[in-house]
Amino acid sequence: MPKEIISEEEITLPQVKKVLAQRAKEGELSFQQSITLEHATTFSRMAPAVATKAVEKLMDSYGVTRSQAVQIVNIAPTTVEELKSIFDTRLTNLTDEKLIEIVDLMVKSRS
Repeated sequence: MPKEIISEEEITLPQVKKVLAQRAKEGELSFQQSITLEHATTFSRMAPAVATKAVEKLMDSYGVTRSQAVQIVNIAPTTVEELKSIFDTRLTNLTDEKLIEIVDLMVKSRS
């Protein structure tokens, strides 16, 4: 029987890794959860606490949506071109200077 969804929130890969690793310690993971944990472990580029702070900073300082901030943290772009591929820069008010600042933030946040 499916479980009831209480709430939904987009979270970063490092946060997914943390949640699933904790669940793995408490008991056995389902096949889908095991595959997801493997993916999150492979592609996480920063610690969960750092990822959370980076999402908040991106939303507060640069005015990006939570969805965009989570994707930026998940990808952790190292160039402006990679960053531009995440969202349509024509629909955002981010200047080239702000894009460079975001890339610098991601480079500093990577572990």
